[in-house]
Amino acid sequence: MKSLPGACDLCGLSLQYGSYPLSTPEGDRRFCCLGCRQVFVMLMEASGASDPAQFRRTEIYRRCVDAGIIPKDENDLAARSRGWAAPAEERRTEEGAASGLSLHLEIEGMWCPACAWVIEEMLHRKDGVFKAACHFSTDRLRAVYDPVRTSPERIRQVVHRLGYRTALPEESPARRRGRAEFVRFAVSAFLAMNVMMLSFALYSGFFTELPEESVRYLSWPIFLMSTAVMAYGGLPIFSRAVLSIPTGAFGMETLVGAGAASAYLYSVFNFASGSLHLYFDTASMLITLVLLGKLMERRAKDRVQEDLTAVFTLRPAKVRICTENDPNGRYLPAELLAAGDRFRVEAGEVAAADGLVLEGAGIVDESSLTGEAAGLRKRAGDRIVSGSRIHEGSLLIRAEAAGADSVLGQMIQIMETALEEKTPLETRTDRALRFLVPLVLFLAAVTAVFCLLRGAAVETAVIRAVTVMVISCPCALGIAIPLARVAGISMAGRRGILVPGFSAFEEAEAVDAVVFDKTGTLTTGRWELREILPLAGWTETELLALAAGLEAGSDHAVGREILRQAQKRGIAPAPVAPRRQDAQGICGSWNQEPVRIGSRGFADPGGRFSVPDEKSASAVDSLRSMVYMTVGGRSAGVLVFGDTIREGSAAAIRQLAADGYRLSVVSGDGTGATAAIAGQLGVADASGDMTPEGKAGHVQELRRSGYRVAMIGDGVNDAPALASADLGLAVHGGGAVGAEAAQVTLMKRDLRQLVDFFALAGQVNRKIHQNLAFSFLYNAIAIPVAMAGLLSPLVAVTAMLCSSLSVIGNTLWLIKSQPA
Repeated sequence: MKSLPGACDLCGLSLQYGSYPLSTPEGDRRFCCLGCRQVFVMLMEASGASDPAQFRRTEIYRRCVDAGIIPKDENDLAARSRGWAAPAEERRTEEGAASGLSLHLEIEGMWCPACAWVIEEMLHRKDGVFKAACHFSTDRLRAVYDPVRTSPERIRQVVHRLGYRTALPEESPARRRGRAEFVRFAVSAFLAMNVMMLSFALYSGFFTELPEESVRYLSWPIFLMSTAVMAYGGLPIFSRAVLSIPTGAFGMETLVGAGAASAYLYSVFNFASGSLHLYFDTASMLITLVLLGKLMERRAKDRVQEDLTAVFTLRPAKVRICTENDPNGRYLPAELLAAGDRFRVEAGEVAAADGLVLEGAGIVDESSLTGEAAGLRKRAGDRIVSGSRIHEGSLLIRAEAAGADSVLGQMIQIMETALEEKTPLETRTDRALRFLVPLVLFLAAVTAVFCLLRGAAVETAVIRAVTVMVISCPCALGIAIPLARVAGISMAGRRGILVPGFSAFEEAEAVDAVVFDKTGTLTTGRWELREILPLAGWTETELLALAAGLEAGSDHAVGREILRQAQKRGIAPAPVAPRRQDAQGICGSWNQEPVRIGSRGFADPGGRFSVPDEKSASAVDSLRSMVYMTVGGRSAGVLVFGDTIREGSAAAIRQLAADGYRLSVVSGDGTGATAAIAGQLGVADASGDMTPEGKAGHVQELRRSGYRVAMIGDGVNDAPALASADLGLAVHGGGAVGAEAAQVTLMKRDLRQLVDFFALAGQVNRKIHQNLAFSFLYNAIAIPVAMAGLLSPLVAVTAMLCSSLSVIGNTLWLIKSQPA
């Protein structure tokens, strides 16, 4: 007799059309469709239990049935199995998704990724929604919809009916301020245009047939609307202008506020005196045009900071923490994750901490951190960094560094610090700005007095003074460097180049010599023990046991490889104690005899170490280095390690040589191996057997010879040389970001990033110099022209805004000209 197919563990319908399994703490479950399985997961996460009978009584279950996510009956299930209900992906068209409007929402109340899936499915089934993507880790939803067939409010209602709360990202404080600025500009522009229209009619004689008293009455609407513009539109401008007086931090608002207030008060005086010589239109348009300029400036700054925002939003809001009592884990706020905790990351989620993969396998995308778009395969035993997005698979990870201690946390902290730092040039510019505004106010007053002394009318003197005040552009000077600084740090971060201080951009442009550390910089630094050469009656096993005893607990690449090989061969480390580590090796005591392992000079300070020529010749080549061992002051053996040249090293050095840089290679390894590597890469100057202090001395010697030196290394051993150089760069080795004495960190571990950074630094510095030169030249020409009376206030304020926007546009052009 044929066995029955069974029933769905959620809705109770037959499994004859297919089965979707799920492992739970209470055992394996089977479901009739993907919708039932996802809703079950969602309800299980929300309640902490897994009772299907209880779930079927919930409001969410009934809503999912009504929406069609869960089949209503056998006929509905059969229709799905035969493909009568087309999948949402097939119902959408590329044309519709491309032409629709986008809606971004923040979702509150999601318990697990299944919640995000249910929200997507509900929206996919709604008429007028072309596409929906809900991300559980960031609590964000993006929907593309047809505004004719649906609306944002209806989309939000669909989500609300599932029990989730929504909020527009625009409702954040920064977005609310931006929206308030737009409303302020729109109201001011509407009123100012009406003021301009009525003023033009009065000045052009449009009302000449009316008596003078009637024409005067028509000035009342102009006065009232202009007053509204000054009070509402000009409020932030006047507030900043007043607040700048006690601090002395004058800016564009001080000049515009003084100019607009002068034109307005003079017009009020004339209006009260019965004169028709009014300049309410000038005052209103001054305020409106400045509001327009500020609105455009804010949008430009948002565009510049897009890449930075992408990095800052990488931190997931929730993480699935696993415990002994709950091995499957529950989603908790990410800030609760600590070092030592285990957490699980599924496809589409972002790793919340640096850690070690305990189980599972998957493909990981680290492009947001390194700029490398290629997916990396991770499996048990591999390490993963925070901010990595899982494309495929599922990983159980033990957190080793979380929060501010993780790579992502350190990157964000460093970038925030870099954004706050001011360069010496920027400090000098700020000092110049403090004198520019009082100087312009003084020149405006001098211009007015000069006009009055020459017999000009009061209104002519006032208008010319207002023109002088509003034509100067301290704003362009003020944003010339900060905007380019943000753009430079942002673009460097997009390429996987971490710049803790903007001064690195200035130093990079002056560099004309580059010093490379060999191991871990030009080569991968992943040492492999290729051969053991025993001497004086020692065996390979004895040498490896002694070496493992010396290197026990070592975090050096050579030490880790020795311990790995000993473990692989089943050799127990020899009891060596006490141990003392040096930059060139490790020494200790075994059987009351001194044991030393490291460079030749360290292992045998007396210089008596001897290796048979045939063994030495067979061991050393350009990618091999020898580590020497002595016991009791006598030669015991040589360990031969192999390395590989890092991908991109040859291309980077060719480009730097073509650009005219002086290149040299330094290393603590043997002189022969160092020279061979340098020769393979086309570098003539190579120095081996160098201590960290020797590397620093090499850098200082180049600087004494007149070179501006950049030093690039990979770790703490290079710290003295990095600190001695004009510009220190580090190849990130997976440890603490920025812990090295480096001004720049190459997160992708590819020396072609060095070439990219030099090119980017040159472009950013050129933009800064262009912006500053244009700003100073503009003010030097515009202010005398305004003092001569050749411009009206409206033309002057327009020129001022064009000057500011030109600086912004020049910086934006830098961003747009960069490859994606």
